Amino acid sequence: MKRNDEEGLGGWIVVYVIGSIPLLTIYSMGLSGWFFDYPVGLMLAIFVLLAVPLLLVLRKSPKAPRWNIAALWIMAALMILRSISVILFPMSSDDAPPLRGDELPAVVQPLGVIVAVALGWAMVWTRYFRNSVRVRNTFC
Repeated sequence: MKRNDEEGLGGWIVVYVIGSIPLLTIYSMGLSGWFFDYPVGLMLAIFVLLAVPLLLVLRKSPKAPRWNIAALWIMAALMILRSISVILFPMSSDDAPPLRGDELPAVVQPLGVIVAVALGWAMVWTRYFRNSVRVRNTFC
């Protein structure tokens, strides 16, 4: 009896789901701090909302690949906008002055890493969802 290794929730799909959880945590923290002072309740609500496409993967929904690709690119765009907003419109609850020129590299570097990871994650997994035999066999 031949087992079909190219179907079901295994392989890289599991890596995607598990690897997405820490990123969704970072994204939800960043988005919850965009207009408010990082409230935990809002962060948890955003995390749950961002995790919906992952639930579609776990349920083997035929719409999971499209929803996950859309979510990947929406989050990459939001992380870019959030990073730009940190530089252009720094918010401080203690009325600190705007960023000085010598402080900018210390802020831009971690934001650049976040943006690069978001874009890289979106590119890699978009290609996977579009070209994978396992994805085609599992969700189509």
